Amino acid sequence: MSRLGVAALLLAIAAAPAWAQDGDDGGAEERSYRLFGTWNVTYEDNQTDEDENEGYQKLKSLFGLNLVWWRMSAGIQLEYLDWSDPALVNPGDLDRLREGFELRKYWIEYLSDPFDARLGTFFTSFGHGMTLYVQKNEAVGYDEPIHGGTATLDIGRFELTALGGEVTEPLLSNRFGREFEDMVWGSSVRVELPADLYLGGSIVSAELESIFPGQPDDEADAWGVEAGGVELGGVLDVHAEWSELEQTERSRRETGHGGYLALSSTLGPVTLLGEYKDYWNFEYRYNNPPTAGSTLEQYAHDDVKGPRLMVTGDILATGTRIWGSVGDFDSHRSEDSLGGTDGDRQFEWYVGLEETTGPLYLEASYFDRDYRDRGVSQEHWITDVHFTTVGGRGDISAGYDSRREDLGIATAALDRYYLGFSLSPYGSITARYACDDKSTVGAEDYWGGEIEYFPIRAITIGLFVGSDPGGLVCSGGQCRVEPEFEGLRARFAWRF
Repeated sequence: MSRLGVAALLLAIAAAPAWAQDGDDGGAEERSYRLFGTWNVTYEDNQTDEDENEGYQKLKSLFGLNLVWWRMSAGIQLEYLDWSDPALVNPGDLDRLREGFELRKYWIEYLSDPFDARLGTFFTSFGHGMTLYVQKNEAVGYDEPIHGGTATLDIGRFELTALGGEVTEPLLSNRFGREFEDMVWGSSVRVELPADLYLGGSIVSAELESIFPGQPDDEADAWGVEAGGVELGGVLDVHAEWSELEQTERSRRETGHGGYLALSSTLGPVTLLGEYKDYWNFEYRYNNPPTAGSTLEQYAHDDVKGPRLMVTGDILATGTRIWGSVGDFDSHRSEDSLGGTDGDRQFEWYVGLEETTGPLYLEASYFDRDYRDRGVSQEHWITDVHFTTVGGRGDISAGYDSRREDLGIATAALDRYYLGFSLSPYGSITARYACDDKSTVGAEDYWGGEIEYFPIRAITIGLFVGSDPGGLVCSGGQCRVEPEFEGLRARFAWRF
């Protein structure tokens, strides 16, 4: 029997007592059902050169159907992808390895007070993502679930979870042009203690398909423990986590570790957050430890340690929220490296403001990071403004997003602007402009316009025409470089 078959059998056996218990209630519970779904269609006409003589078309359709009945739920998501010329597809498109019909997601789930079980596809993470993190991230385009099964037993202050299945890492598959069929198994436990304390741990084992075709699978084994407390003394939240990672690749074994500590306290309108991270060789395909920094920036976890402090203040009378953060990270190097430095110090700070005053909403932030041993600096500005008008149904919006990087011998800057107007419940219109300026190749301009129309509340029709520079996109500690786009993109979304 396959491993997935074993997982299915174990879940079925574990679910039997719960089913039997539910059957003893004599049908006293009211059992009703709800059926709903979504249909999303995207059509792209992509240009691949400046002469506009060569290009390709992409059609993507996602149809999802969900059924909820009593303590059960089930669902499917069917995808159809068609390329006019697969040979021309941009290598950065995460969909480029798929074509035709595919059952992307499917599940049947049972939920009760002491026991939950799910067969099919699912997303999950353990703790703060130190040992396992497989989650959907729409901002960066991650949508690769685990295909297998998971079950959770929750009795009083005790919670136990077990899972197993097959999963594919999207960036690695895109880079090498083939899907990787990895197997992941894991279990986690958490115990709620008196005085608002908790203790937990997790263990994960993964068989990872080698990046070298025909070679034996690589292996990754991780375990972690966590402990903390909520509102200790009425003012302090504490979370500490330690994990160790062992990876075997082509008979070479490497070990690593990850340590994370967070202390937070709210005193009136002010919240203080202190964090410390200590990571060494702490990256494998399916973990995503805390960055101890901004979730909109890129961080590496193979060799870094250091603290950061964040202060957030809410001025309720004026609708103002302000925050500031400072972090000072370094590597574990104690002797001169081949690069001629003792370490890799990263000093970063950022500030932000969020203001809501009557019809005006404003959010602005600035991020600065200096790699002082490399002579590299990075900056990131974000501004987003909304003004409500036309009896509360209209919205005028404007935004600015700019990334700059100084490498010492070269510089790069990407500036984005947008201006839009929306009128509920009819739709919106937005104009965009971006300038990508690299000192070695010069500047390039990108123009685009987008229109959205809502014929009814449940349907959205959108059209974008123009170009977009792509670039680095980060969300929730995950990042990818989106490819540039030029052409036409039309979309249809229906919730029913």
